Amino acid sequence: MSHARRFTARKIAKRIDLIRRMQVRQRKPIQPFRWIALEDADEEPPIGADPSGWQTIPWNSYWGGQDTNFFLSSEMTIPAGWADGPIALHLPMGEAGDIFTHPEALLYIDGAPYASADRYHHTIYLPDGLADGRRHRIELHGWTGLTGWPPNPADQTRLFMGECSTVEIDLPTRDFVSLAEVVLELAETMDHDRPERHDILTALDIAFLALDTRDPLGDAFWRSVVPATAALEGCLEKAGKPLDVVLHAIGHAHMDIAYLWPISQIRRKNARSYSNVLRMMDKYPEYLFSHSQPQLYAYTEEDYPEIFDAIRARVAEGRWEIMGGMWVEPDTNIPGGEALVRQFLLGRRYFRERFGDVETPVLWLPDTFGLSWCLPQLIKQAGLKWMVTSKTSWNQYNQIPASTTWWQGIDGTRVLTHFLTTPREVQHLPFPTNYKSDLTADEVVGTWQASTMKESVRHLPICYGYGDGGGGPTGELIRRARAWAGLPGAPEVRFSSIRACLQAIEEAKPKLPVWWDELYLEGHRGVLTSQGWIKRANRKAEVALHEVEFLLAVSGAETPDGALRQAWEKLCLNQFHDILPGTSVGEVFDDARRDYHEISRVSDDLRQAALDRMEQGGVSIVNPSPFEGGRVVSLDDKPAGVPAQGADGSWLIWMPDVAPYSVTPLDRAEEPPAGLCIFRDDKDLILENALIRIVIDGDGDLISIFDKEVGREVIPVGERGNRLQVFEDRPLSWDAWDIDSFFEDRGEIIRGLTRLEIITEGPIQVSALIERSYRSSTIRQKICLHAHSKRLDFETEVDWHETHHLLKAAFPVAVFARQATYEIQWGSIQRPTHRNTSWDYAKFEVPAQKWADLSEGHYGVALLNDCKYGYDVTDNVLRLTLIKSATMPDPKADQGRHVFTYALLPHKGDWRGEVLREAYDLNLPARVVPVQGDGLALARTNAENIIVETVKPSEDGDGVILRLFEAHGARGATRVTFGKPVASAAISDLLELKELGALDLIDNSVALYFTPFQILTLRVRFH
Repeated sequence: MSHARRFTARKIAKRIDLIRRMQVRQRKPIQPFRWIALEDADEEPPIGADPSGWQTIPWNSYWGGQDTNFFLSSEMTIPAGWADGPIALHLPMGEAGDIFTHPEALLYIDGAPYASADRYHHTIYLPDGLADGRRHRIELHGWTGLTGWPPNPADQTRLFMGECSTVEIDLPTRDFVSLAEVVLELAETMDHDRPERHDILTALDIAFLALDTRDPLGDAFWRSVVPATAALEGCLEKAGKPLDVVLHAIGHAHMDIAYLWPISQIRRKNARSYSNVLRMMDKYPEYLFSHSQPQLYAYTEEDYPEIFDAIRARVAEGRWEIMGGMWVEPDTNIPGGEALVRQFLLGRRYFRERFGDVETPVLWLPDTFGLSWCLPQLIKQAGLKWMVTSKTSWNQYNQIPASTTWWQGIDGTRVLTHFLTTPREVQHLPFPTNYKSDLTADEVVGTWQASTMKESVRHLPICYGYGDGGGGPTGELIRRARAWAGLPGAPEVRFSSIRACLQAIEEAKPKLPVWWDELYLEGHRGVLTSQGWIKRANRKAEVALHEVEFLLAVSGAETPDGALRQAWEKLCLNQFHDILPGTSVGEVFDDARRDYHEISRVSDDLRQAALDRMEQGGVSIVNPSPFEGGRVVSLDDKPAGVPAQGADGSWLIWMPDVAPYSVTPLDRAEEPPAGLCIFRDDKDLILENALIRIVIDGDGDLISIFDKEVGREVIPVGERGNRLQVFEDRPLSWDAWDIDSFFEDRGEIIRGLTRLEIITEGPIQVSALIERSYRSSTIRQKICLHAHSKRLDFETEVDWHETHHLLKAAFPVAVFARQATYEIQWGSIQRPTHRNTSWDYAKFEVPAQKWADLSEGHYGVALLNDCKYGYDVTDNVLRLTLIKSATMPDPKADQGRHVFTYALLPHKGDWRGEVLREAYDLNLPARVVPVQGDGLALARTNAENIIVETVKPSEDGDGVILRLFEAHGARGATRVTFGKPVASAAISDLLELKELGALDLIDNSVALYFTPFQILTLRVRFH
């Protein structure tokens, strides 16, 4: 038999289409829906309300448009004995035409939430007891979604409501169709020289000849389904064995907490998906489900307690896998170091408190836009073992060599890491994979084919299910997973969990390569800058909570009603990978602004509570920095009895020797170092102190920075510093997400000088004002120099009204180096300044925390910031990205006022000298408080490379937590000395759940030893 000549594959495909409708034996229409539009997702659905005055939707007619929250009501009556087989509700509500699953709705039956209905979950199996001849109320609460991609707010398309009915399902036909579809797809993916292909087509041919498809299709057809199924299964058994490869089918539903919808919508979406998962578990006993993000479970616990209780039961049963590792699936390049720790701490503690010690020990970040090199150490210290991701498959140029590897962090910690290999075409990308599958043959076979570790890894995960409110796996997908078991020449698919899959990989003891670098995403580089306001709000919230926790710790004040934890939960929520990166619709950022305002309010209240517990009657400054030294402090009112300088409506004082983590009396202020001045020299403006001399020419350009301490010019001859460069920014695909390599095709220098004047003169600070206009925008910069430092600050306020314009600040410097150093959380990373290879070329925009540095030999220059995250250093030019101004998905992104400060710091030596202290000084300002401090450091180290990053009250109220790390990439000993009498000290785990070893106290201090970039957590109990 020649299957090619007989068109067997095409014939079988037509036969499958023919019999698909026979999965339903009979149907009975329900009453047409009546409906109302709701104001938003926050509005409670009117469950049980009288719908008689609402609009009716006739069957096969158009109804709601896009972005509509809706409530539909109807009734159904199923006569007793109406059907011999299972009964389902068929709800064809229409298709929104987007890339998701809208419309979506939570189905209520007689007032109780039951399951989700959406584009794919349109057939919902009903409980047997509903076939009782009585009327039952059916209600749907949902959202129509947005139309198209990118979403088009002007699109007037409406949904088309088909006839909604109760239907009787013929299970043998349903299962036969699923099996036949899968088997045919498998055959069509195989080359013609594969014997399995021909045996599979023969099996299908035999089965369909056993199937009675003669008109009229009816009882004869249904009687033939069981023998046809047996024929197909029998022939498949003889066609060959499956590959010696196991694909672990992971039921999943990826949830973007906010994106093209606000958080209020995901609370509804999540309930819809969870309810559907529970119904599927009722129907398919082999079905397992895995889900992450404790924040989503917390929402469900609050909003839908009956669904949450059902989840707990399934978790206890072992069919619902709790996993993820963090509070949400956050961005990992923008949050600060302590914020990443809190993601683990909040997430893991919540799961433990609600479900027991059952969380699978995996960091699950499939969709995060690049992964910080500090993560392996945090993963292990948080009690996790593995990591799974996939977004690096979206790289534009280079593929990560090993799909399963050891990822080695900056400190040397290794974590077994798997990159999902399920293929999914994504526009122009060369090798994309995905965290969701339809279990097609291309995806099932492709998951194995895309693995680059075939010689040693034979167990791979394949995630299936519709996310973002799509209800997770459908019955069809579960049947497909079932059908894939044992097919000839194909990977063997098993219902499984992430735990089982990674344990299987681990137990095989594969020889894996080591990836010893960050997991940089060659794409989505614009997320480091988009929605500049939220980058600032995040940094300032992190700083506020850092300061407040120190004050609570030093004062012994209690935090009322979990307020501190709730503030951290809000902060961590807004670090989700589509909120903090700035890639959501405008409504999301309206909500985020309210959250950051609440974090600020809580911080203010907790700060006051701490101050109320301290000695009253004086005036002091709070230094929340881990570094000691001089601090400039700003006051609203002129202080009495100490030297002060008026400056721009406030007063400045100089504190020459402030201890780290201290509260120091203001009366220790002194005169600053001499030599600070600002003056005009013809057209040039000169700012100078004893260490450095800065020249700004009449065009407002920075033409000279002369380091007087070492006798060296910083700006190369003929170059200009602080060049504000603007580029046309139109990426190929994802506007708010991307900066593409061709962004420099059209660029210009912003000139348009409108003001250049001296605004501050005095012994502590001098400053000049530079104002420039550009098109419809204005840039105002206050350039400040202080008496004690070489750091030159650019306090910037921008009124921005451009779109698709990218703004950068550029500093060419007289430094020659092949690598630049960038601060990341809990350490630093070196990246090339050249473009020798495709790997180097791809890093034309990179993340950093508070600074980037370019050093040669014994000298360097650092570019610091107080709320920016996107840098590039090419050759000898340091650049910081300031504003992006995309228009999708938020047309108003980055419009209006921006406030930020960046600073240039020439320095002796490399970055290990002054850079860290100055970066902390810029980001952690000293605060004046009305208490009497003692000037003692609550905790300090005697090694400049060991930084006390965090001082906080313990989660359980038992002592104070200190988190320290080695910052220079060096090993060695240090001694931590405390400013209050200590009763005991111990090393703690990251989650504060157990002590790992007591520390000996000598002279109220403890000795510690650090390896490069190591993090240590201490629990200290003060008397």
